[in-house]
Amino acid sequence: MSQDPTYEELLKHAASLEKRVKQLERMMADREKNAEKLKTKFLTNISQEIRTPMNAILGFSSLMNDSQLPGEKREEYMDHINQSSAKLLHLIEAIIDVSLMESGQLQIRQEECRINQLLSDIYHYFNVDRHRRARNSIALLLNLDSHGEEFTVITDYLRLHQVLTNLLNNAFKYTNKGIIEFGYNLDHDNKRIEFYISNSGDSTLRLQAELLFRSHERIDFNRDERIDSDVRLGLTLSKGIIKLLGGSIWIESNVFNGSTFKISIPYNRAKKDVGSKTIHPYTSKLFIA
Repeated sequence: MSQDPTYEELLKHAASLEKRVKQLERMMADREKNAEKLKTKFLTNISQEIRTPMNAILGFSSLMNDSQLPGEKREEYMDHINQSSAKLLHLIEAIIDVSLMESGQLQIRQEECRINQLLSDIYHYFNVDRHRRARNSIALLLNLDSHGEEFTVITDYLRLHQVLTNLLNNAFKYTNKGIIEFGYNLDHDNKRIEFYISNSGDSTLRLQAELLFRSHERIDFNRDERIDSDVRLGLTLSKGIIKLLGGSIWIESNVFNGSTFKISIPYNRAKKDVGSKTIHPYTSKLFIA
């Protein structure tokens, strides 16, 4: 349009702008419609994830009503019920947390967190669970920082525990045989702590994470069907929590053709660190099971 437009030119320009606005409105309406479809599909997949452990709980509970059931079978069924109950609780808590995160209500607490104690507790939990499930073909390794000092930082203990547990659950889900290793390193220069969770096996988990992490949306509601809904829920929540902690999360390949998740969060050291003798009796930097 010219610098000194005529009335007709202004009308023509206004009509052009109005046409463009209507096009944008249609595009937004289509996008909202597609988003609702994706959200509905995502929730449908999640409901299926919930029904699976629920059906297991109901089914094995019904079988245990048999008064002639042998003791070994009763113990086996009870173990299935406990596992399914734990999975169901985990799913429900994750869904609630994602909802809180989307509404901006997920709270982050700044508190003292003993990093080596945190990782040791997680290691022993998964090691016991590994033996209970007879998954002896998987070696679990915990590698603490090479500096070897126990230290306390300021972060959210429970949320960091939640993220690391989610990532380790995924590692076990996609590893049938091989190695799962996790640990951390300190970057004193940049004041960062970098955690890593690495597993051998195929590249399925890495490819799913890459698809999800490439999304710039707050929640990627089933944009790609190649991403397992349980993995999607856990990674979406983990990505959001780490962002709230002031950090970042990404995925890399490794020499075992598996996946290595890395997390970097601020290294805000507490004023008074706790000595190693007061945290746990282990002196080795590397735990292997």
